[in-house]
Amino acid sequence: MAATKKYVVLADIESVRVPFTAFAAALEELSRIGEIAGCKFYGYSAKRTKDYGEFIQENSYDALSALPRKRKGKLDLRQVIDAARLAQFPNIDGFFLIYGNGDITPLIAYLKAYGKDVVAGVVEPDKNSVLCNKVITLDGNASIQKVLDNGYKKVDAAAPAPKKAAAPKAAPQNNGGDDDMKQVMAMLSKLMED
Repeated sequence: MAATKKYVVLADIESVRVPFTAFAAALEELSRIGEIAGCKFYGYSAKRTKDYGEFIQENSYDALSALPRKRKGKLDLRQVIDAARLAQFPNIDGFFLIYGNGDITPLIAYLKAYGKDVVAGVVEPDKNSVLCNKVITLDGNASIQKVLDNGYKKVDAAAPAPKKAAAPKAAPQNNGGDDDMKQVMAMLSKLMED
């Protein structure tokens, strides 16, 4: 019997404002493909996102408040940093990302280079979600759409990288973290240009 895949949920609930019922339906759909190992919320507000509060408190999940001067809909870079850091843990098999506007294709390539499944949580498919392994729509009738027909495709170290992809040429090596940090910093500067 194959081991159940473990997914980490990283949800920017300030940028993607969906009611908790839609989020809960998406989590239910995610639980059909794997186990939810943890959740972290970005842009939590006790007033604006209070319907998430009980769920967060009951499960002892992390909830970070909104950043000052961050515009609604923009990408929360804390989410990108957390995903890049958590990708190094071998007991995490994938990520369910609910993200704001911005190009996270470098992050998706980075996570896949570590052998992680990437599931997008979106209201409508976008340029990022088409690169993910699966897409879950954020509505009351959440459903999974497979993007890659054969499931996960590991990054081939020998194949040339596509022109627009910022994927590392080989799976990142742990050499004290210098190369990993350079990759994360390059990814962050590209995201800040958007």
